[in-house]
Amino acid sequence: MTLSHEALELIGDPMVNLLVQGPHPAEPAATVFHWFEMCDAVQSETYQIDGVEVSNFVLPLYFTGGDEPGSRNDFLGKPHTGKTLRSFGVNPGGYVGFFDPRSNQHETFSRTGDKLAAKRLQIKGRVGSGRGNARKASLAPPHAPARGKAVKN
Repeated sequence: MTLSHEALELIGDPMVNLLVQGPHPAEPAATVFHWFEMCDAVQSETYQIDGVEVSNFVLPLYFTGGDEPGSRNDFLGKPHTGKTLRSFGVNPGGYVGFFDPRSNQHETFSRTGDKLAAKRLQIKGRVGSGRGNARKASLAPPHAPARGKAVKN
């Protein structure tokens, strides 16, 4: 299942640098930049193909501003508490990563009290691998002011 998750995300964003403008998960009036992660929001959902468990994934509609009647935002479209996954939302066991320009920080959001999502995020942080770490490693450090005199050639 993890292999299908990572393979889908590598197909969708092979350079690990795509962002989609959308609402802050906890503050919908604020705008943030979501990472183009195709499986994280539905992390704990799977289905089988020929007896092999594979990861659920979000569809392009997930990255739009509103829900469309008669459509779905993820492949499985399983309802949770009577509703299916909303745009930029998170299902149980899932999480989303985003860049918040107000704090100039990369942040992660999961549902309040979601122990499964918290466990997964703790493991990812401890191991220090995954697409989030690849992203952080690719970020240039803040520009330091030059010291001394400029030399003309």
